[in-house]
This record gives sequence, structure tokens and C-alpha cells, in this order.
Amino acid sequence: MLALSKILKDKGINFYQSGKFNLDSTFYESFQDEGEVFDQVFETDHKDGDIISLTGNIPKSLFKYFLDGSRKTYKIGDTTIDNKFVPVVAGQIGVAVCKRNDNGTMKNLMLSRVNVISIFKRVQKDDLDEIKRKIEKIQVYGIPFELLPYNYKSPAGHNERLEKIENSAIATIQKKMSDMEILMLTDLVNKKLLKTNEMLIIDGSLQFMQTKINGKKVDDRLFLNVVGLSKTFNPNLRKILKTKNKEIGTILPNLKFGQRTPVYRYPIEGRVIGAWYLRIREPKNMKNPLDGIVKLEKIAINEEKENGFETGLIDNISKSILLERNVTCYGLDPRWANHIYPIYLTEQFLKSSFLSDIHFLNLMS
Repeated sequence: MLALSKILKDKGINFYQSGKFNLDSTFYESFQDEGEVFDQVFETDHKDGDIISLTGNIPKSLFKYFLDGSRKTYKIGDTTIDNKFVPVVAGQIGVAVCKRNDNGTMKNLMLSRVNVISIFKRVQKDDLDEIKRKIEKIQVYGIPFELLPYNYKSPAGHNERLEKIENSAIATIQKKMSDMEILMLTDLVNKKLLKTNEMLIIDGSLQFMQTKINGKKVDDRLFLNVVGLSKTFNPNLRKILKTKNKEIGTILPNLKFGQRTPVYRYPIEGRVIGAWYLRIREPKNMKNPLDGIVKLEKIAINEEKENGFETGLIDNISKSILLERNVTCYGLDPRWANHIYPIYLTEQFLKSSFLSDIHFLNLMS
């Protein structure tokens, strides 16, 4: 058992064990690309129109490695700190990589797991350091715990819960997961595993990949052979089509199987990201207009920042994604139409390392 109440009580902090529950099923999570602003087409061969048909085939996918990060968050109680009544949030975090062998079979290559407790940061530093030391001595089934203090600034006005305070804790846990993804990517690069014909797919948007870890800048060259794949995306983005007020979601349903959009440029925090959309399933088999469409992203390196991506590279990446879509996980996951199978297997491998919600919450006393 965690005995968190005793650890906090020893430092004079009241801990109230209110109803424990999974936050992921309680709070609506917005699209990862909610605030994106594309500003131009960003590939070398600027083809006319908003839809590009892929021609020809490639004999083998460019991808060999598949990375997924996942987290589960829980409200486990409340505390009174710095004259505020604030929540305590716990979480399970994991990052995994699977590799495809030469014979086509999938292998579990890497797994990193940690459990976390996130409390409001306004605790005396010495007390916070001692709480951290005690929590980080705890292990459950060989998986360590870590303390992640979160900060929260009350919005102007009287309603301090205008934005859920829990979201600040969840954002802190999400950042920890992103840091773990960067560290695992760094390990792959240092081992010289990634190549132009043995690339890595990261499940999710690349825009949240940290630019710094512990104050040290992340070298964007880590992403040379990396593509991000998002199963969900914001269909209301504007300013990228010929009619500037037209939303991207108005053209995506018109994509036929094997068609993509041009690459669009998206600058963020000193990085430049190229993003495009690809239909990987026949529209006639879909329930919803955006089912079977994925969003792909690549971080621009060196001269790509100025010149954009080689159209031939983007086409070959897109053709590789089409090769990855089968065997499908039809019926096993509500997002099946936007899944590629190796990512689905990596997710299953990672999530099998998590404790059930009931089991995990029973540890939080």
C-alpha cells in the first residue's frame, strides 16, 4: 500500500481520501492539434489542388519500429496546501517500442514504466524533497513511484475552478510521458537502429514532443527517421486551402483510398513540422466521413526547414503507411479504421503492463 496519507501527514499536510476514480473517462480531451495554424504548402513538388493521388507501389514498408506512449490518470483525494483545497492525482505511465523482424513477426523491444503521484507544488521545498524521497522508495510489482508536483494559477475572477485544477496535474503527467518517449527515441538513435529504410512511427502528434528535457535542448536530428501518426485530429483547421476560411474537414471526406493532401507547414516553438492527411481505408466501408483517414507529421531537419520535404519521400512514407494497415483490428478497437496494425500491437503490449483501475486505486491509501 502507498500510505500516502501518512507521508503527507508527517509534513503537516491534510489528505482527504475522497472518492477515487479514473479521470480519463471523466474529462473531455480536446484534439491534440487544437491550436495549429498551417501557413503554406511545404513540399518540393507543389502539385495543384488539395488532393494528391499516389501512383505506383513500393515493395516494402520503410517502417520497422513502432513507439507508443500511454498514461492513465486518477483522482485519489484532496489536500489543503497554501490555503488552497486542491486535488491529488495519481497515474500510470508507460512507453514501449515494438520491432518488426525480417520474417514479418513483431517483437517487444523496449518497455519503460513508472507510476506517479502529482500534488500541488506550493509545499515548502525541504518538505517537498522529503515527500519525494519517501514516495520514490516505493515500488509496486517492480514499478517505481515518482512525485510530480504540478502548478496551478487561479484564473481572474471568482470562479477558481473555471478550468479544472485536475487538468494541470494531468498536463504534468502528460509531459512526463513525453519526456520518456524522447528518452526512448534517444536510445534507439544512439544504438544506430533507425535508418532511412528502417524508420520509426510514433503513435500521436509530434507537436507535443518536448524541445527541452531538464533544461537541455532536444536535438531535432533525433527525428530524422521518425514519422508521427494521429488517429484523431481537428477537422476545423483553416487558412491552408485556397479559400482561407474553408476548414480542412470540408475536403478530407473527398479523399479516396490512397489519396493524400499536400504537406502543410506548421511552425511551433522553434521547430517546423510538416503535416498531411492520408486515406488508408475505402470510404464505402466506413461509418463516418473521417474514418479511415490518418494525419501524418514529420519534423523538418536542416534545409528542409527552408525548402520543405521532398515530395518523393512523402509519397513513399504514405505508400508505406498503406502497407501497414492490414491485418486490421476490426471490431477490437473503436478506432480500428484509423489504426495501423503494428501500432495496435504496440498499444496492446504496453497496456498489458498496466494494473487494472480497481487494483491500482486500491493501492492509493
